[in-house]
Amino acid sequence: MTGSFRIQLINMNTRNAAFQAKLRCLHDFHVRLLANQAPGPTGSEVANTIKYFSQTLLTVLKDVPCSPLEMIKDPSLDQIRMSSYPNLEYQNLYNALTMLLDVASNIQSGLQLFGKAFLQCLGCILPFLDRDLIDNLPYLTASSISVLPSTLHQDIINYLCYYILPFTITRQSDDDQECHACQSVSAVIMLVFQYSTNPAHHCQLLECLMRLKHNVAKDLLCVIGYGTAMSRASAAKLLFYYWPAFDPNLFDRKGLLCKFTNDLVPFVCQRESCPNAGNAEAVKVCYDHCISILYASDAPPPLYLCIECANEIHRDHRNLTFGDILHPMQQVSMVCENKNCRSHEKSAVSICFSNECASYNGNHPIRYCLQCHGNRHNSRRGIDHIVHRSLPPMMMMDAEMQTYLVESVISLLREAKPLNVDFRKDSANLESKANASGANGGEQQVDILTLEERQLLGRYGIWLLVGRCTPTVDTPVEILGRLLSMLFHWFHVTAYSYDGQTEITLEKLKQDHICSWLKEVRISHYKEFIDCLLPHPPEYSRVGGHWDSLASRTSHLKEGLQRLICLIPYEIITQEIWDTVMPHWMEAITNDVPEKELIELKIVLNKILDAEMSPLGFDARAMYNFVAIRFEKTTAKVQQQALYWLQNLTKLEIVIPLPQLFAMFGDGVRIMKHGVQAEINKTKDSSRGGSSGGSGTKYAKERDLQPPRRSSISPVVEDESGNTSAISDDEVPMSKCMEFSTDAEHNLTCCVLMLDILLRQMELQEIEMHSGIYTTVAENVCRLLKCMVTAANVGMGNHSCRLMDCAYCETSVMWHQLSTKLVQYLAPVNPVNPPDPPMQTVIDDEKIRKSPPELEKEVKSNERDMSLSMAPLHIPLGPLVIIMAGPVPVAVPQPEPHSVGGVLVHMPHVCSVCIILTVFYLLMQSPQCKKPHTHTSKSSTSIDQF
Repeated sequence: MTGSFRIQLINMNTRNAAFQAKLRCLHDFHVRLLANQAPGPTGSEVANTIKYFSQTLLTVLKDVPCSPLEMIKDPSLDQIRMSSYPNLEYQNLYNALTMLLDVASNIQSGLQLFGKAFLQCLGCILPFLDRDLIDNLPYLTASSISVLPSTLHQDIINYLCYYILPFTITRQSDDDQECHACQSVSAVIMLVFQYSTNPAHHCQLLECLMRLKHNVAKDLLCVIGYGTAMSRASAAKLLFYYWPAFDPNLFDRKGLLCKFTNDLVPFVCQRESCPNAGNAEAVKVCYDHCISILYASDAPPPLYLCIECANEIHRDHRNLTFGDILHPMQQVSMVCENKNCRSHEKSAVSICFSNECASYNGNHPIRYCLQCHGNRHNSRRGIDHIVHRSLPPMMMMDAEMQTYLVESVISLLREAKPLNVDFRKDSANLESKANASGANGGEQQVDILTLEERQLLGRYGIWLLVGRCTPTVDTPVEILGRLLSMLFHWFHVTAYSYDGQTEITLEKLKQDHICSWLKEVRISHYKEFIDCLLPHPPEYSRVGGHWDSLASRTSHLKEGLQRLICLIPYEIITQEIWDTVMPHWMEAITNDVPEKELIELKIVLNKILDAEMSPLGFDARAMYNFVAIRFEKTTAKVQQQALYWLQNLTKLEIVIPLPQLFAMFGDGVRIMKHGVQAEINKTKDSSRGGSSGGSGTKYAKERDLQPPRRSSISPVVEDESGNTSAISDDEVPMSKCMEFSTDAEHNLTCCVLMLDILLRQMELQEIEMHSGIYTTVAENVCRLLKCMVTAANVGMGNHSCRLMDCAYCETSVMWHQLSTKLVQYLAPVNPVNPPDPPMQTVIDDEKIRKSPPELEKEVKSNERDMSLSMAPLHIPLGPLVIIMAGPVPVAVPQPEPHSVGGVLVHMPHVCSVCIILTVFYLLMQSPQCKKPHTHTSKSSTSIDQF
């Protein structure tokens, strides 16, 4: 063993022992800081220990013959690189630094000194790390920005841009895929954007990344989609600031071209003996680690030099090669920056960060038009240049970037908040928590975005949506559903007035771009468009607003209707969409809303269905068309469902025009007589033979002019899973029970509901009581009651039972009671000429054909039956006869002394005997007359149970 080798061995053993001793010291600092032991280590004590490791690492690196900075870019050379160093505990040092950073917030003094020493040691240890630790180093360096004071933020950015990122994210894995360090770029961006409030830091980091790797836009979209509010805002602005516009007509780019780099601090020359130290900007870089350590003993390699120092060193070392440093972009240009551009369309479509192209622009990144881009970057040249082009359409992106784009649009639109959100209170709470948990040097950033800034932040989401997310035939329904649902929520939040320029900007954006985009989607993807407007949309469409919170079913429906209202003024909701969507909303209200919570929907339903003040662009007849079509050629179950909707609207005091009610109920009762199929055949026959006359009313005539509708409409079936947003209501609404099974029983229920709705609407609209029979309302009521008796066979069925609790009998009793109330509502209290007894209306021919004994017997029988039927129901026979007979012409001559109240003798077109017999038979068919018992306890049952 020679003497020199023995000395080297002794030195290595001594250095290894000292290295381990210092590591134990770092672990001791960590334990004391973690336990808050007094007295705790100061930042200067920890910094002095860390500096020892920095100097030791630089000393070791100086003795390495090969260039570790060149070898570190190739992962296949990691084993050769690591074998060039002496066997020291590099990995334990990295772990100790990581643990110290976790407890740095407990350092009471000297945090600035600790931060400087920590960053310097991270730069020095980089060449000594293996693959896994190299991949983690960019994130570790960036995470220090959340702990170290703001005075060190510029140093953190400089170490990332000049010492860490150029040697980590450029590494390629064995299968030519991005390394883990490259995949952590989005996390690095988010940390810097969140904790640094200086836009110059954001620009410096982003330009460094754009110089080193392709597709930085994907990382920005990831930050926008999944980052914090502060990082999302900066990332969205810089995405539109740096990247060429994908649609120049979509937005005014001049308003976005503000200068972010006003506060940019230039990176100065790192040579210790620089004559202009602290003032000369670095323009050259030397990757020789020996030269770097020689001229900058405290800084990690590589060495960044000004032009004077680079020339001086080059004179002493002729074989050295210096690289050029790209200067920051002074101003982002919208047009081509090539001085020899001959294109007629000079709009910039790409930006190149390679040194070759930047040399034509004073070592600044250069922007090219389409023609110049093709000349500079083709199959023959510029293949290795790092070029960033404008964002492609969504369907041309890879699956990962497509997901980031969709989430970016959703997160940006979600930034819009209602006016009642108190951001000051939330910010104050965050500040108090930060002050309670933070240390002297640690700075916790809080969300400082104002409400107006949040509203305007949604513009970037709209530009991405309209410009890059236009759906095609290949667009998955899950993606389109999420985008549409979030856009509808954004309409809802931004529908309310804002002061100043914000309201003008948002409304102009809606009118100029969004409405046309939505109309195109409505045409090309109609089913998906409709699904997003339903009360229970598909699972993938439940995003934004009330779907992001725990709320009751009533709250979900209320917010959903509010969202629907906000789309109406922009003519997005057409008549066809309205007729398709509203039945689902009405059925959801019927099934999901408890009786006591129904009043909560009164205001929102009044806004939509108000016949005079509704924002809909069509009249009241078209507004209730979705109900009217359910009484035409439909089964009793469909009519019954629509009647429940009308009943709920009536409970909420929503006025439904009486002519529409009479037209709908008339259609429904008429279809009960012969059934649906017979009505369809009748329509087909009339369509072949032409029109054969009017139907008697204005609405019936208009209905005949319309084209025949589809044969039948099925009942609306809403989502019965009850899955709104993972909620569990205390009270689950009870569904309407279907006690009946036959058509006759369902017809009777429909007739009861019709009379109940009609009576409540007359009271709601303040129709004059006891107005007599000379009104349009009385005429329509008379016609409806006669149709129910004849067409629907009310009270004339073959039902016969002796049960104490018969639902059909109770329903029949209820129909008679409602008919009585309706007649009493319209009939005059004291007629001028009361009607004569019914037997006096028998015509003379009838008397001639009957013998006097038979006639007398019939009169007595009729009088006895009449008294039996009228007593329990208390129906005034005179008004009922008048109503059932129908109105008479206005010009009525003076009645003769023996006329029936001045009415029946002047009605040659109505058979008096038929009228009286109809009323008589109606009263006789009452269950109170047919059954041996009287349902005294059930006769007053509420109509709501039907």
